[in-house]
Amino acid sequence: MIQYLVAVLNIVWLAACQPLSSLNNDLQDYQQRMARVLKHDSPPFISSYLPAYPSLNELSNIAMQTSIKLTEFYQLQHCHFASLIAERNTSLGKLQLPSIRYHYEKQLIQGLQECIKQTNEPELKAQLQVWLQIKQQNLPLIWADMLQKSTEIRQALSTNQGLIAGGPQDGLHETLAAFNFLIASQQQDIIDHKELEQHLHKLEQFALPARLWRSQNLLTENLNQTTVWLKQHGAADFCGVKPTNNSKKEIEYLSNVFQLFFIEKIQGIASQVNHYHYKLSPIFELLLKHPNLTPAFKRYLSQQHQQGFANYQLAMQQHIELWQLIFKNCHLAPGLSAHINTNK
Repeated sequence: MIQYLVAVLNIVWLAACQPLSSLNNDLQDYQQRMARVLKHDSPPFISSYLPAYPSLNELSNIAMQTSIKLTEFYQLQHCHFASLIAERNTSLGKLQLPSIRYHYEKQLIQGLQECIKQTNEPELKAQLQVWLQIKQQNLPLIWADMLQKSTEIRQALSTNQGLIAGGPQDGLHETLAAFNFLIASQQQDIIDHKELEQHLHKLEQFALPARLWRSQNLLTENLNQTTVWLKQHGAADFCGVKPTNNSKKEIEYLSNVFQLFFIEKIQGIASQVNHYHYKLSPIFELLLKHPNLTPAFKRYLSQQHQQGFANYQLAMQQHIELWQLIFKNCHLAPGLSAHINTNK
């Protein structure tokens, strides 16, 4: 009996056409339908909100400052590198947008390398080598700033708008491609600025991590509430004594509610929560180990990706185990016409 329940619960119900608010509605319907059956007030519904994203100060890395004197700049006219400097008012990489700065720093490093090859004057060549070394040392910090401080990343990881739907509109493919591009860009000498901005835009557009974590937390909080509520109203003792005709009907109706709302709707989204988590996990685990990302960013990521998912798994497990007990005590199987066996 229990094995059958577990098998049914493990079915993945795809929900590609669901609106983003359906999980909210399905959880509330699930609670309210059970409350009607048991003739009690439904458990309080808890909305899900992600914590505040770390502040810019918490995400700041300290990079070595580099500047060039006007006299030095005039000695670089034989290099294309000089035009890059001129575009930035003779300042090496002092820009506002993290993604633009990262692209610019990549260009500077390439320009410095080319200029060194084109320069014969020893003192100038030595100075170029110093600048190149500083820029190469700074680049991982510039990349980390882009990953942590870009408004697109902030939106992707912390927006409190929307939940997952379980289908292509969630943007799993686009999100994986974007994060993989950003991670791979660390090892590439040249990056396409237009492609970089397109990937950042996709992360902001779909905001899959944030919507995944909100869905995960919504399930956690409300399933915990519902499990406690069911226990408070005697769920562990359903069918513990010889059932009356009224109690038989109650259990039959509860079984139908469980089948129609938890298994056929909520469990489908829960399956996608698991799927998305494990698909994104290699990326987030890599970021959590990255030496140049700040502790504040890693704490935020760990709180949602690791601790939040562990809490969600426990809430699902405890809710399912309670229903396993109910079905065992009442000799019922989900998905079948409810019938109580009074011969114990």
